Amino acid sequence: MKLWKSVCFAAFGGMMLASPAMPAEKIVIAFAGQENLETDAEYVFINSFSQSLKKHGIETQVHPSNSLGKETDRFDQTSQGLINVNVGNVGMLFKASEFASTLFLPFLFSDDAQFDDVLARSGAYDKINEEAAPLGIKVAGVAMRGGSLGLFNIDHPVTKFEDVKSLRLRAQNGDQVKFFEAWGAKATIVSWAETPNALQTGVAQGHYNPPSTVVAAGQVELLKYFTPLDGGPVPRVIFLSSDWYDSLDDETRGYVDQAIEDGIAANRKWAAAKVAEFEQIITDGGIKITPLEAGEREKFVEATKAVWPEIADPDDIAFIEKYMN
Repeated sequence: MKLWKSVCFAAFGGMMLASPAMPAEKIVIAFAGQENLETDAEYVFINSFSQSLKKHGIETQVHPSNSLGKETDRFDQTSQGLINVNVGNVGMLFKASEFASTLFLPFLFSDDAQFDDVLARSGAYDKINEEAAPLGIKVAGVAMRGGSLGLFNIDHPVTKFEDVKSLRLRAQNGDQVKFFEAWGAKATIVSWAETPNALQTGVAQGHYNPPSTVVAAGQVELLKYFTPLDGGPVPRVIFLSSDWYDSLDDETRGYVDQAIEDGIAANRKWAAAKVAEFEQIITDGGIKITPLEAGEREKFVEATKAVWPEIADPDDIAFIEKYMN
Protein backbone atom coordinates (compact mmCIF):
# COMPACT_ATOMS: atom_id res chain seq x y z
CA MET A 1 0.00 0.00 0.00
CA LYS A 2 1.34 3.37 -0.96
CA LEU A 3 1.46 5.36 2.29
CA TRP A 4 2.70 8.78 1.30
CA LYS A 5 4.24 10.93 -1.39
CA SER A 6 7.77 9.60 -1.84
CA VAL A 7 10.88 11.33 -0.61
CA CYS A 8 14.32 9.74 -0.79
CA PHE A 9 17.40 11.10 0.98
CA ALA A 10 21.07 10.28 0.58
CA ALA A 11 23.57 12.19 2.71
CA PHE A 12 27.25 12.74 2.04
CA GLY A 13 29.53 15.29 3.71
CA GLY A 14 26.58 17.26 5.05
CA MET A 15 24.92 17.48 1.61
CA MET A 16 21.50 15.97 0.86
CA LEU A 17 20.17 14.72 -2.46
CA ALA A 18 16.44 14.17 -2.79
CA SER A 19 14.36 12.47 -5.47
CA PRO A 20 10.60 12.88 -5.01
CA ALA A 21 10.00 10.28 -7.74
CA MET A 22 11.53 7.40 -5.78
CA PRO A 23 9.49 5.53 -3.16
CA ALA A 24 10.26 6.45 0.41
CA GLU A 25 10.30 3.76 3.07
CA LYS A 26 10.24 6.12 6.02
CA ILE A 27 8.77 9.45 7.05
CA VAL A 28 11.63 11.93 7.27
CA ILE A 29 11.72 13.99 10.48
CA ALA A 30 14.24 16.74 11.25
CA PHE A 31 14.93 18.91 14.28
CA ALA A 32 17.69 20.91 15.94
CA GLY A 33 17.96 19.08 19.25
CA GLN A 34 19.31 15.80 20.55
CA GLU A 35 17.71 12.37 20.76
CA ASN A 36 17.45 12.69 24.54
CA LEU A 37 14.17 11.95 26.31
CA GLU A 38 15.41 13.51 29.55
CA THR A 39 16.26 17.00 28.31
CA ASP A 40 14.87 17.53 24.81
CA ALA A 41 11.20 18.48 24.50
CA GLU A 42 11.23 18.17 20.72
CA TYR A 43 12.47 14.62 20.85
CA VAL A 44 9.82 13.67 23.40
CA PHE A 45 7.23 14.62 20.78
CA ILE A 46 9.13 12.96 17.94
CA ASN A 47 9.67 9.71 19.84
CA SER A 48 6.00 9.33 20.74
CA PHE A 49 4.95 10.37 17.21
CA SER A 50 7.21 7.70 15.75
CA GLN A 51 6.10 5.01 18.19
CA SER A 52 2.45 5.72 17.37
CA LEU A 53 3.08 5.32 13.65
CA LYS A 54 5.13 2.18 14.18
CA LYS A 55 2.02 0.46 15.53
CA HIS A 56 0.62 0.72 12.01
CA GLY A 57 3.77 -0.41 10.24
CA ILE A 58 4.88 3.11 9.33
CA GLU A 59 8.56 3.78 9.97
CA THR A 60 10.27 7.13 10.53
CA GLN A 61 13.80 8.37 9.95
CA VAL A 62 14.89 10.97 12.51
CA HIS A 63 17.61 13.53 11.73
CA PRO A 64 18.65 15.41 14.92
CA SER A 65 21.20 18.14 15.60
CA ASN A 66 20.52 20.23 12.47
CA SER A 67 21.94 17.38 10.40
CA LEU A 68 19.64 18.32 7.51
CA GLY A 69 20.37 22.01 7.90
CA LYS A 70 19.72 24.86 10.29
CA GLU A 71 16.32 26.44 10.87
CA THR A 72 15.93 28.26 7.55
CA ASP A 73 17.29 25.32 5.55
CA ARG A 74 14.93 22.84 7.21
CA PHE A 75 11.96 25.16 6.79
CA ASP A 76 12.68 25.54 3.08
CA GLN A 77 13.13 21.78 2.63
CA THR A 78 9.81 21.17 4.38
CA SER A 79 8.15 23.73 2.12
CA GLN A 80 9.57 21.88 -0.89
CA GLY A 81 8.45 18.48 0.39
CA LEU A 82 11.97 17.18 0.99
CA ILE A 83 11.38 16.92 4.74
CA ASN A 84 8.03 15.55 5.88
CA VAL A 85 8.03 16.70 9.51
CA ASN A 86 10.23 19.46 10.90
CA VAL A 87 10.23 20.75 14.48
CA GLY A 88 11.50 24.32 14.22
CA ASN A 89 11.63 27.60 16.05
CA VAL A 90 8.93 30.23 16.29
CA GLY A 91 10.89 32.62 14.06
CA MET A 92 10.30 30.26 11.14
CA LEU A 93 6.58 30.29 11.85
CA PHE A 94 6.54 34.04 11.40
CA LYS A 95 7.79 33.50 7.84
CA ALA A 96 4.63 31.54 7.14
CA SER A 97 2.02 33.47 9.10
CA GLU A 98 1.78 37.12 10.08
CA PHE A 99 -1.07 36.29 12.44
CA ALA A 100 1.17 33.88 14.37
CA SER A 101 3.26 36.73 15.74
CA THR A 102 0.30 37.61 17.97
CA LEU A 103 0.42 34.25 19.74
CA PHE A 104 3.94 34.69 21.05
CA LEU A 105 3.75 38.16 22.51
CA PRO A 106 5.41 38.19 25.95
CA PHE A 107 2.91 38.03 28.81
CA LEU A 108 -0.03 37.22 26.53
CA PHE A 109 -0.14 33.69 27.97
CA SER A 110 1.23 32.65 31.33
CA ASP A 111 1.54 28.90 30.86
CA ASP A 112 1.21 25.92 28.50
CA ALA A 113 -2.35 25.05 29.52
CA GLN A 114 -3.70 28.53 28.80
CA PHE A 115 -1.92 28.58 25.43
CA ASP A 116 -3.41 25.24 24.40
CA ASP A 117 -6.89 26.16 25.61
CA VAL A 118 -7.05 29.50 23.82
CA LEU A 119 -5.67 28.17 20.55
CA ALA A 120 -8.10 25.27 20.57
CA ARG A 121 -11.16 27.44 21.27
CA SER A 122 -10.19 30.28 18.94
CA GLY A 123 -9.36 28.22 15.86
CA ALA A 124 -5.99 29.96 15.69
CA TYR A 125 -4.31 27.07 13.88
CA ASP A 126 -6.84 27.39 11.05
CA LYS A 127 -5.90 31.06 10.64
CA ILE A 128 -2.19 30.19 10.69
CA ASN A 129 -2.57 27.42 8.13
CA GLU A 130 -4.60 29.58 5.80
CA GLU A 131 -1.68 31.99 5.65
CA ALA A 132 0.96 29.23 5.52
CA ALA A 133 -0.66 27.26 2.69
CA PRO A 134 1.00 29.17 -0.21
CA LEU A 135 4.40 28.16 1.19
CA GLY A 136 3.54 24.48 1.22
CA ILE A 137 3.57 24.41 5.03
CA LYS A 138 1.03 23.04 7.51
CA VAL A 139 1.40 23.75 11.23
CA ALA A 140 0.24 20.73 13.23
CA GLY A 141 0.83 22.14 16.71
CA VAL A 142 3.68 22.89 19.08
CA ALA A 143 5.99 21.00 21.42
CA MET A 144 6.51 22.79 24.73
CA ARG A 145 9.92 22.99 26.37
CA GLY A 146 8.41 23.16 29.85
CA GLY A 147 8.11 26.04 32.26
CA SER A 148 7.64 29.71 31.52
CA LEU A 149 9.86 32.54 30.36
CA GLY A 150 12.01 34.39 32.83
CA LEU A 151 15.18 36.44 33.01
CA PHE A 152 18.65 34.95 33.43
CA ASN A 153 21.68 37.14 34.07
CA ILE A 154 25.29 37.08 35.28
CA ASP A 155 25.40 40.42 37.09
CA HIS A 156 22.95 40.84 39.96
CA PRO A 157 19.63 39.62 41.39
CA VAL A 158 16.53 41.03 39.70
CA THR A 159 13.62 41.37 42.10
CA LYS A 160 12.19 44.70 40.89
CA PHE A 161 11.46 46.22 37.50
CA GLU A 162 14.13 48.85 38.11
CA ASP A 163 16.82 46.16 38.48
CA VAL A 164 16.70 45.39 34.75
CA LYS A 165 17.73 48.86 33.63
CA SER A 166 21.43 48.31 34.17
CA LEU A 167 21.51 45.03 32.19
CA ARG A 168 22.52 44.39 28.60
CA LEU A 169 20.38 41.51 27.34
CA ARG A 170 20.87 39.15 24.46
CA ALA A 171 17.96 39.54 22.03
CA GLN A 172 16.84 36.94 19.54
CA ASN A 173 15.53 39.50 17.06
CA GLY A 174 14.36 43.07 16.63
CA ASP A 175 11.07 42.39 18.41
CA GLN A 176 12.88 41.36 21.57
CA VAL A 177 15.03 44.48 21.31
CA LYS A 178 11.84 46.56 21.50
CA PHE A 179 10.55 44.69 24.53
CA PHE A 180 13.84 44.87 26.43
CA GLU A 181 14.22 48.58 25.69
CA ALA A 182 10.65 49.09 26.94
CA TRP A 183 11.88 47.61 30.23
CA GLY A 184 14.71 50.12 30.26
CA ALA A 185 17.43 47.56 29.51
CA LYS A 186 19.98 47.64 26.72
CA ALA A 187 19.67 44.95 24.07
CA THR A 188 22.00 43.35 21.56
CA ILE A 189 21.03 40.79 18.92
CA VAL A 190 23.14 37.64 19.26
CA SER A 191 22.54 34.25 17.68
CA TRP A 192 21.79 31.45 20.10
CA ALA A 193 24.96 29.64 19.05
CA GLU A 194 27.04 32.68 20.00
CA THR A 195 25.23 33.39 23.27
CA PRO A 196 27.66 31.47 25.54
CA ASN A 197 30.57 33.46 24.15
CA ALA A 198 28.58 36.69 24.53
CA LEU A 199 27.99 35.91 28.21
CA GLN A 200 31.63 35.02 28.81
CA THR A 201 32.95 38.16 27.13
CA GLY A 202 30.37 40.56 28.55
CA VAL A 203 28.79 41.34 25.19
CA ALA A 204 25.55 40.26 26.88
CA GLN A 205 24.78 39.95 30.57
CA GLY A 206 21.64 37.87 30.33
CA HIS A 207 18.76 36.57 28.24
CA TYR A 208 15.03 35.80 28.35
CA ASN A 209 14.36 32.05 28.52
CA PRO A 210 12.98 29.29 30.75
CA PRO A 211 15.20 26.98 32.84
CA SER A 212 14.54 24.12 30.40
CA THR A 213 16.32 25.99 27.62
CA VAL A 214 19.33 26.79 29.79
CA VAL A 215 19.64 23.17 30.87
CA ALA A 216 19.30 21.83 27.33
CA ALA A 217 21.88 24.33 26.07
CA GLY A 218 24.39 23.50 28.79
CA GLN A 219 24.55 27.09 30.03
CA VAL A 220 23.97 26.47 33.75
CA GLU A 221 27.60 27.15 34.68
CA LEU A 222 27.60 30.42 32.73
CA LEU A 223 24.73 32.13 34.58
CA LYS A 224 24.21 33.33 38.14
CA TYR A 225 20.62 34.52 38.61
CA PHE A 226 17.16 33.59 37.36
CA THR A 227 14.00 35.65 37.88
CA PRO A 228 10.72 33.87 37.05
CA LEU A 229 8.50 36.26 35.07
CA ASP A 230 5.79 33.85 33.92
CA GLY A 231 6.21 35.54 30.58
CA GLY A 232 4.69 32.73 28.57
CA PRO A 233 5.38 29.21 27.34
CA VAL A 234 8.30 28.32 25.10
CA PRO A 235 7.15 26.21 22.17
CA ARG A 236 8.84 24.59 19.21
CA VAL A 237 6.65 24.44 16.13
CA ILE A 238 5.63 21.21 14.41
CA PHE A 239 5.77 21.89 10.67
CA LEU A 240 4.46 19.43 8.07
CA SER A 241 5.04 19.43 4.33
CA SER A 242 1.62 20.19 2.86
CA ASP A 243 2.43 18.29 -0.34
CA TRP A 244 3.32 15.20 1.67
CA TYR A 245 0.42 15.46 4.10
CA ASP A 246 -2.19 16.15 1.39
CA SER A 247 -0.92 13.19 -0.66
CA LEU A 248 -1.66 10.69 2.13
CA ASP A 249 -4.60 8.36 1.73
CA ASP A 250 -7.37 8.79 4.28
CA GLU A 251 -6.28 5.85 6.41
CA THR A 252 -2.65 6.92 6.62
CA ARG A 253 -3.57 10.55 7.24
CA GLY A 254 -5.66 9.35 10.15
CA TYR A 255 -2.67 7.49 11.56
CA VAL A 256 -0.51 10.62 11.20
CA ASP A 257 -3.14 12.81 12.87
CA GLN A 258 -3.36 10.37 15.77
CA ALA A 259 0.43 10.23 16.03
CA ILE A 260 0.56 14.02 16.26
CA GLU A 261 -2.00 13.93 19.08
CA ASP A 262 -0.03 11.20 20.85
CA GLY A 263 3.24 13.12 20.46
CA ILE A 264 1.78 16.37 21.79
CA ALA A 265 0.16 14.57 24.73
CA ALA A 266 3.48 12.94 25.63
CA ASN A 267 5.25 16.27 25.33
CA ARG A 268 2.77 18.07 27.60
CA LYS A 269 3.01 15.34 30.26
CA TRP A 270 6.81 15.55 30.10
CA ALA A 271 6.85 19.36 30.19
CA ALA A 272 4.62 19.55 33.25
CA ALA A 273 6.68 16.99 35.13
CA LYS A 274 10.00 18.62 34.26
CA VAL A 275 9.38 22.16 35.56
CA ALA A 276 10.49 21.48 39.12
CA GLU A 277 13.31 19.25 37.93
CA PHE A 278 14.81 21.93 35.67
CA GLU A 279 14.58 24.51 38.46
CA GLN A 280 16.39 22.09 40.77
CA ILE A 281 19.09 21.51 38.17
CA ILE A 282 19.85 25.21 37.78
CA THR A 283 19.81 25.70 41.56
CA ASP A 284 22.20 22.79 42.07
CA GLY A 285 24.37 24.27 39.35
CA GLY A 286 24.79 27.53 41.25
CA ILE A 287 22.08 29.73 39.77
CA LYS A 288 20.12 31.62 42.41
CA ILE A 289 16.37 31.95 41.80
CA THR A 290 15.25 35.46 42.76
CA PRO A 291 11.45 35.95 42.55
CA LEU A 292 9.98 39.38 41.89
CA GLU A 293 8.66 41.41 44.77
CA ALA A 294 4.89 41.90 45.03
CA GLY A 295 3.52 44.14 42.29
CA GLU A 296 6.68 44.15 40.19
CA ARG A 297 5.54 41.68 37.53
CA GLU A 298 2.68 44.02 36.68
CA LYS A 299 5.25 46.67 35.75
CA PHE A 300 6.85 44.28 33.25
CA VAL A 301 3.44 43.44 31.85
CA GLU A 302 2.42 47.08 31.45
CA ALA A 303 5.67 48.07 29.73
CA THR A 304 5.48 45.05 27.43
CA LYS A 305 1.86 45.55 26.42
CA ALA A 306 2.69 49.07 25.31
CA VAL A 307 4.90 47.53 22.62
CA TRP A 308 2.45 44.85 21.46
CA PRO A 309 0.87 47.00 18.71
CA GLU A 310 4.31 47.51 17.16
CA ILE A 311 4.75 43.75 16.82
CA ALA A 312 1.29 42.42 16.00
CA ASP A 313 -1.94 43.65 14.42
CA PRO A 314 -4.16 45.13 17.17
CA ASP A 315 -7.17 43.38 15.60
CA ASP A 316 -5.40 40.03 15.93
CA ILE A 317 -4.53 40.80 19.55
CA ALA A 318 -8.17 41.67 20.26
CA PHE A 319 -9.27 38.44 18.53
CA ILE A 320 -7.12 36.30 20.85
CA GLU A 321 -7.97 38.28 23.97
CA LYS A 322 -11.65 37.40 23.46
CA TYR A 323 -10.76 33.83 24.38
CA MET A 324 -8.54 34.58 27.36
CA ASN A 325 -11.18 34.06 30.08
